[in-house]
Amino acid sequence: MKQLNIINSSVTLVVLLCLLALAAFVYNSQQPPAAAQSSAGATFDFGRFTKNKPFVLNTLPTTPYGPPWADILMQPSNFVECSGAAIALCYYSGPGPTTPCVPDGLGIANCTCYEIPAGQSYLVDINAILNRDVYLKTVAVCGPDGSLCKPTGSRPAPVCKAINDNTLIPGADLISTFSLYLEKRAKEYPQFSIDPTTCAKSSYAGCMTAPCKRIHKRDKTTGLPLVQCGCPTFDGPYQVGTAINTDQCVLDGNYVWSAAYTPSPSPSPTFQPRR
Repeated sequence: MKQLNIINSSVTLVVLLCLLALAAFVYNSQQPPAAAQSSAGATFDFGRFTKNKPFVLNTLPTTPYGPPWADILMQPSNFVECSGAAIALCYYSGPGPTTPCVPDGLGIANCTCYEIPAGQSYLVDINAILNRDVYLKTVAVCGPDGSLCKPTGSRPAPVCKAINDNTLIPGADLISTFSLYLEKRAKEYPQFSIDPTTCAKSSYAGCMTAPCKRIHKRDKTTGLPLVQCGCPTFDGPYQVGTAINTDQCVLDGNYVWSAAYTPSPSPSPTFQPRR
């Protein structure tokens, strides 16, 4: 029975991933192509987290649409499944007051995110792994599209071990990834529903695999601890994770959305990475 429950859980996860990608694909197929940022050169660093500890930022051209911190999802298999460590969920971050994202002017947005407890399943976009060595190891095991690793394949992804061992980004308390943990409470709290909205080119925070620090605060609505993550910013088209009006794509004040981008099924790349 336990094995059957695991199988059913994996099938449900794959179906949800496909629905997420399909929602973005359908919307984007009706949109004109939009230019993305033209260089993978980083304008930021994680020095406040890593201090003098060894770390190599991944600036490799993981997709034709942006550097790793653009958080590009080309297909559902790009999401590899992990479980174990507590993680940060920045999917709903952007405007205040609970989970704001505020750019620091140096290429990073300080985003307040939810801490998801240890032992839950979480997902990592293989294209958005910010540690170069871990990215290369993960691609070697999972394939460039992630399809050889769970949940679409059977192999464990090396990035999972790095996150669970807290070695992905030295100095971080935990790492930002994606989880369906709060989506399960969408009937009780509609703000946690997953209903992506595509926005035109603008600045957004790419929080996938970003480093985070605990701030010893707790969200009164969910009861979850809040953490602060250093999410690199990127200029390009993007999807906000929940349903909004398109005139809300650019937030008032100094806020930006935590977001990602799923190109249309047959896009014409405009991003030319430096090699």
